[in-house]
Amino acid sequence: MFKRTLIAVSLLCFLFTLAGASLAQEAAKETKKTDVVKHEYVGANKCKICHKKDGIHPSWSETLHAKAWESLKPENQKNKECVACHSTGTTAEGEILEGVQCEVCHGPGSDYKKKSIMEDRELAIANGLLIPDEKTCLKCHNEKVPEEFRSKEKFDFEKMKTKGVHAMAAKEEAKETTKTE
Repeated sequence: MFKRTLIAVSLLCFLFTLAGASLAQEAAKETKKTDVVKHEYVGANKCKICHKKDGIHPSWSETLHAKAWESLKPENQKNKECVACHSTGTTAEGEILEGVQCEVCHGPGSDYKKKSIMEDRELAIANGLLIPDEKTCLKCHNEKVPEEFRSKEKFDFEKMKTKGVHAMAAKEEAKETTKTE
């Protein structure tokens, strides 16, 4: 009888150990999930609140990037491949952000949009702000663009960078980059 009790107790201990290990693994997975911050898109209208006065938003709104969604035929507005480069993404509420808005280049702004964060470049970067580079542009400006819509000239990042896509001239951004290096 003692032997059966010992076996039963040992078996129960083993099962509790397995259950505990399984729960610990699940908890670790959950922790890892929460360690990865998922920044949300907020849309150019939120960016406009601060960037209207400095001319960035108004000058961007006149670009082909801002009008990218409008350039799609209605049937292409349902084509995932077209939508990927002619829109920004969706907000947390599921609203599609039409056109190539600020956050395509600068990253989802939910966590860096506050003025107190944006005033500190390093803090803004730590909160999701991206400083666009050639790779950013090449996500869309590449050989995958259908021939009929492809630019006659190969995409030249250095040349395009000098033109800029809004009022903040590339020269000013270069100054900022030099300051932080």
